[in-house]
Formats: sequence, structure tokens, C-alpha cells
Amino acid sequence: MLHLSTCYVVGFRDGRIAETLTPDYTPREVADFDARIEYESLRQLQREIETLAESGQVTERLSRQILSKGRRLSDAELDAQIRKHRQRWTRDELIEAGMIRARALGWPNTYTLTKSIAESLIARFAADLPIAIVRPSIVETSTHDPFEGWNEGVNTSAPISYLLGTFFRQMPSNGKKCLDIIPVDLVCRGMILIAAALIERRQELIYQLATSATNPCDMRRTIELTGLAHRKHYRAQDDFNKRLLAYFDTIPVSKERYQKLSAPAQKQIVQALQRILSPLPMMRSPLVRRERDLDRVEKIIELYEPFILHNEYVFEARNVEILSAALPEDERAAFGYDANYIDWWNYWINIHIPALRKWSYPIIEGRPVDTKSKRTPQLQTPKQSVAAG
Repeated sequence: MLHLSTCYVVGFRDGRIAETLTPDYTPREVADFDARIEYESLRQLQREIETLAESGQVTERLSRQILSKGRRLSDAELDAQIRKHRQRWTRDELIEAGMIRARALGWPNTYTLTKSIAESLIARFAADLPIAIVRPSIVETSTHDPFEGWNEGVNTSAPISYLLGTFFRQMPSNGKKCLDIIPVDLVCRGMILIAAALIERRQELIYQLATSATNPCDMRRTIELTGLAHRKHYRAQDDFNKRLLAYFDTIPVSKERYQKLSAPAQKQIVQALQRILSPLPMMRSPLVRRERDLDRVEKIIELYEPFILHNEYVFEARNVEILSAALPEDERAAFGYDANYIDWWNYWINIHIPALRKWSYPIIEGRPVDTKSKRTPQLQTPKQSVAAG
């Protein structure tokens, strides 16, 4: 079995992260933590929340919220609305409960918590089975396969990079921290090598697929390159407002400066203006929209803080490099794994941000993705491309 995990099972920690697995691991080193008990406890919590969602207490509360909006609904319409709101209520309660538990144990979110629990359960129940656990870092735009600049959906860097293409220009981040990005096609190459080793029963237990140890790109450089990529795009536009965006520089700042001069402070000013203008509803409407936008910014920053501000990780990726080095010469072009071929300047400005602009930003903006103008598949392998360059 090839199990897909994530480098970020490490949680809130600093330093060099080895390719090892610690059973019943918690970042906060909780002495009596047991992954199996935790798993059963979370399942029980899930059942309790779902049962509560069907209770008369919650149903009555949801009904009052729906009817308070002043709409006249038939019994069937009200029932349909209650079902819809109940699903949302259940989702929000599960997210909140999971986040509280994850952070109490030292993980930034439920994704990393549950991935780590899965690793611990594998270590306990499958120690004698042929299993390889693969931990990619932040998987992003392809460089070659299926073609240069392929991406899909709203992935990790899309919301942050989108934000830096607006008038928002102060990013709370640690400039020295490495944002460990790895192209999706390089991940696929690594997984093919690992799967082959697994079939031959020559696998290691843990494989990290990451760039921070061999070809790092820190947050300061990442923010700078993102800003340059947006500037290149906006300077080519005819729209005045878009061309204006090209003159705003993106800078990494401390959390304190962000709170004093960016979204949180601006939101307080907008809220104060709304209170002053409360007798004039027509003038409050733009302020309400502005407050909503600033609230979204705050939520995005809060969500991504663990990856852009806290914890200076360096993920070792030696095990997959050993597999790649063992390949026969005639197979290295097709299956070789080497993170050193990535030119981060070219990747961010000419490949990654344009790919996000095509595949991800329309989804963020609620627009359809244009799938008619796909790029011609790139047939060169990374090593062939470097040699040709």
C-alpha cells in the first residue's frame, strides 16, 4: 500500500524534519496520547454533533433564524430550508470542534491532525506489511507534465497569491521561512519511483517529497516573485484600475505591523464609520461591502499563518533521491527525480502565477474556468529541458 500523507504532519515545530515516523506523535509531546483512542474519540464526537443537529433544540433555533428574515414560506419550503441550514450548522460545528482539538495537540488544522493519526494507526496495525507513506509538501503547478502550467481548483497558494494581486500589500510572514512548494509532476515522478520500490519490497517507510532541503525558496523571495508576476500581467492590461495595481509593491511584515496598519486596523475604521453613518443607510452600503472584504482577508491570513509566518521547517527528501540515483541510465529522463532543476524566478513569474490566473483565480472570483485554450502538452522532461536551455 502506498499511503499519501503530508509533510505538515509535523505540526507546530521548527528545524530539520527527518524522514521518520513516531507512533502516537503529537507536536506538543502529549505523554499519554494514543492515536487509536483519539480516532475513536473523534468518531464519537462526530456522532454526537450529528445527533444534536437533528434535535428539537437545534431545529427550533434554525427555524427562528430562517423566519426572522421576513420571508413567507410554506411548510415544505421551511422544511427544505431547515435541512439546508442543518447541514451547514453540522459542518461548522465539526470544523470548530476539529480545529480546537487539533490546535490543543499542536497541529494547525484538522487536515494535518487526521493525516498524522492515520500514520500512527499504520505504524501500529500494519508494521509487518509492505507499506510506504508518502509526504508531499505544498503541491502546486506542473512544470512539464501533462503540460507546462497545469493546475486545478483552489489549492494552497492560490488564495494568498490572489490576495497579493489586489490592493492588499502587507503580508504577515517570516521572510526567512521557506515556503516549501513542489510541482505536481515532480510529485508524480516521486510516487512512481516509490511505487516501483514498494513492488520490489525495497521501500523505506517514509518518503518526503519537498524542496526546502535541496532547492529552497524563502517567503521574502516568494512574495517578491509573486508581486513581479502580478506586475508583469497588469502592465499588459488596457484597464486603468488594473494597470494601477502594477505600482503597488508587496512586502513581508511582522504580525504587529499587519495588525496596526493592514486589514484588522482598516476593519476597525470601517466599523467606526458605519456606526457614525448608521442614520444614512445609503452611505453605509459600500462600507458593509468593504468590511466583508476585509473580513475575508483576515480569515485567509489566519488560515495560512502556520505556513507563512510560524515554524521554520526544512524537510529532508533523501529517500526518493536514493531511488532516483539507482535508476538505469536509460530510464532517468522519464522517471528521474531532481528538485534542483526548478528555477524559482522562472517558475513563479512565467509558470505558476499565470497558471493560477487561468485555472484558480476564476473559481475564487466565481467565474467559469476557460478550458478551451489549453497549452500544447510539454514533451520534454525536466532534465531534457535544462539541457536544452
